[in-house]
Amino acid sequence: MAPRVRAEDHGPVRVLVLDNAAKRNALDFQALEELEAACVAASEEGVRCLVLRGAGEEAFSSGFDLAEIALTSARGERPDEAVERTAAALDAVPCPTVAFLNGGAFGGGFELAVTCDLRVAREGVKLGMPPAKLGVVYPEGGLRRFADLVGAARTRELFFTGRPIDAETALAWGIVNRVAPAEAAEADALALAADIAANAPLAVRGMKRILRLLEGAHERGLSDPERGEIADLRRRAFESADMREGRSAWQERRRPRFKGE
Repeated sequence: MAPRVRAEDHGPVRVLVLDNAAKRNALDFQALEELEAACVAASEEGVRCLVLRGAGEEAFSSGFDLAEIALTSARGERPDEAVERTAAALDAVPCPTVAFLNGGAFGGGFELAVTCDLRVAREGVKLGMPPAKLGVVYPEGGLRRFADLVGAARTRELFFTGRPIDAETALAWGIVNRVAPAEAAEADALALAADIAANAPLAVRGMKRILRLLEGAHERGLSDPERGEIADLRRRAFESADMREGRSAWQERRRPRFKGE
């Protein structure tokens, strides 16, 4: 099977490309495993700035490939768990990370972009979180990443409605750092990464680590009963008829008929 993630080095900057353009760079178990391994390699090899983008010009990532859900029971792992594990690996990269949103980003693809430290978007791209349209209770790790970035109210709007937003709205909300014209967006993202890579690595990595610690300092953490409740909510939703209906409706390009069961 062809690789799903490829690496391109530009001096001290490494670009990781989600390479599944035929499916709008949809994520599958293979892609997530390869991206996790690539993040570990970047950490070990002293990369000074890591850029994540999608292949082609149409999409950053359309999210998890729903056709792969049938493999869940055989693998003993759910898609949301695989996305969360990979997001954690991306979050653990010690150097700054930049998401170049060369196209639309949805679901797990959007979460990977939010996990990065900075985001550069091409004009006209759409970003969205559709789990409510699929009958999915999104994991607490992903919800926390969005809430930390844009606050609770914006996170509720994104996840409760499932409506996509455009790049300009994302800039106003603070989701992306800058929006660039299509012809200049890639150069803008790489220039940002080069500026970061030109600085003292220990200083940049140290400040990134301190910022991470400050972000988590106000959190008391979840109690065991709370974690159990969250796990039960997610399990029930994942095993529900609504989840199956949401998946079918998405694949058939029709409006879902949810029954709350």
